[in-house]
Amino acid sequence: MSTKTTLKGIAEHLNLSISTVSKALADSPEISEATKLLVKTAARQLKYRPNAMARGLKSSRTNTLGVVIPNIMHNFFAKVIVGMEEEATKNGYSLVTCISNESLEKEKQSLNMLSDVSVDAIIISLTSETQESNAIEHLNDVLHYDIPLVMFDRANTDVACDSVVINDFSGAFEATSYLYKTGCKNVALLSTLSNTSVGNKRLAGYQAAVSKEEGAVPKVLYTKLATLEQDLGTFLDKNEIDALITTDESSAIYAMNTIRTKGLEVPNDVSVIGFTDGTLARNYFPSVTTVKQQAEIMGKKAIEIALKNINAKEKEAPKQEVIETELVIRNSTRKL
Repeated sequence: MSTKTTLKGIAEHLNLSISTVSKALADSPEISEATKLLVKTAARQLKYRPNAMARGLKSSRTNTLGVVIPNIMHNFFAKVIVGMEEEATKNGYSLVTCISNESLEKEKQSLNMLSDVSVDAIIISLTSETQESNAIEHLNDVLHYDIPLVMFDRANTDVACDSVVINDFSGAFEATSYLYKTGCKNVALLSTLSNTSVGNKRLAGYQAAVSKEEGAVPKVLYTKLATLEQDLGTFLDKNEIDALITTDESSAIYAMNTIRTKGLEVPNDVSVIGFTDGTLARNYFPSVTTVKQQAEIMGKKAIEIALKNINAKEKEAPKQEVIETELVIRNSTRKL
């Protein structure tokens, strides 16, 4: 591996002082245009790249933001990153993105790495393992070292930092209520997000809507994508339902496939609603009615909050921004 060129190396190559080289690369008015051209040409030839961390030691900024997401395969998180990237770029920042793969240990490692490379702030959506165990020591460590921390989507209110979340309760309540309005009588919930903040809020919204319907009884299936079709097949054998709400987009697609294998039609026999309004939902047949989570808006808002905290002269009390959902009606549900 080749040795990385330093300011000292350029200075020795040109027989100039390190200070002169540094000022020339920074376009200082103290240095002549001829010397600037000489230094910049040599820097390019020697493949010199400025050290962001070294610059940060002087300016206390690296203009980078760390992002930790639990699942890159989930369309929702991909859309969040798109929103973050747009807002960060607009403000002169770059993103360093880590994927925790729903692992608490990987989440800890990601936070340590981002802290070590001196990002200006960290934005994180917690893993299901973190939320289930209520582990927060590693999150408080970030705050201890005065690194601004912002949580999005999956947040823990026991950690004293800002957060931005979706109104999951309202989204599930509206979706469930809509199904009853279309004439459905037995509405079930399929959740792949048990023991997460978003899963619990969606469950609560579903239960609240069911409780308003005379004679209606909640029917809830907790499962994982890997076993969803088998678990749902068994659930359908034991329970008579005419509508199903799933807590994510992929679950809605899997559920519709399983419903068909039972000789049932969507939406004539069973209406289906999923969370997250992605490409799959729009292009599947029939197209899926969804609870749109405004993922890109959430991403932009998380960056906006992080930058506000970076530039704040004094710390403020933690705040939580709540983004409202939108029910997008398509062909997997009966019409009003």
